[in-house]
Amino acid sequence: MNDIIIVIIVFVVVILLIAVMYYFLKRTIVKINQQSKDYFVDKLQAYDQLILQREETLKGLNESIELKQKELLEKQENAVKEEAIFLYDQQTIDYQDDKIFQKLKKVENRFNINNEVLIKNFIKKHFNEKSVVRYETLVDARGKLNRDVLYKMMSKGPREQENNIRNILGDLASILDDFNKRHKKFSLLKFISYFDKIIMVEDPYIYVYVGNSKENYDKLHKFVRTKVDEKIFKGVSIIYKGKLYDFSLK
Repeated sequence: MNDIIIVIIVFVVVILLIAVMYYFLKRTIVKINQQSKDYFVDKLQAYDQLILQREETLKGLNESIELKQKELLEKQENAVKEEAIFLYDQQTIDYQDDKIFQKLKKVENRFNINNEVLIKNFIKKHFNEKSVVRYETLVDARGKLNRDVLYKMMSKGPREQENNIRNILGDLASILDDFNKRHKKFSLLKFISYFDKIIMVEDPYIYVYVGNSKENYDKLHKFVRTKVDEKIFKGVSIIYKGKLYDFSLK
């Protein structure tokens, strides 16, 4: 009888030990999981912060360049004014005016371009309707790789991350293959950056830069977007799929 009681007590003690161990093990797993999630969230935030810093740096560089260009333009304008005063004092204004008008006439003749015809020819030669479908497919796939999805992926290993992305990309999986050829190890953040660059290059919109805010060529095609560049004196500049086609005089 005593042996049975001892066995029961030992059994109960073992059950309690197992329950206690299970409880502490479960708490440890939950804590480690939460720490992992917090770690990867910090990494994502650091990545976003790095992008913002780079944007601020580029903005600062652009402002610096524009300031230098403005200073140079002011110096040139002042030099032209001083030269005009000097020429007037020497009483050779008629002769010099002829020179100026001749140069302006040459410029007008050389850049006597019909911008509308030029843009229409550009669209006819370069625009590809199929690229619109690919661009929309890329944008749709990128939308599926949103912050929540990436957050969940961050807690997984590189192989599982890669498999998940391959499933999301579907017919676009060749982009993942190209990325892997360029990198020895798979990195989720690097792939997202690589994918965003591809979307930018595949942008089907034709951006037409003009010097006059009254000019607008959006009506020529649904994928034409007119933008103003005050540095343009005559003609237009076109950016299409990340490439610059300059038909302007600045």
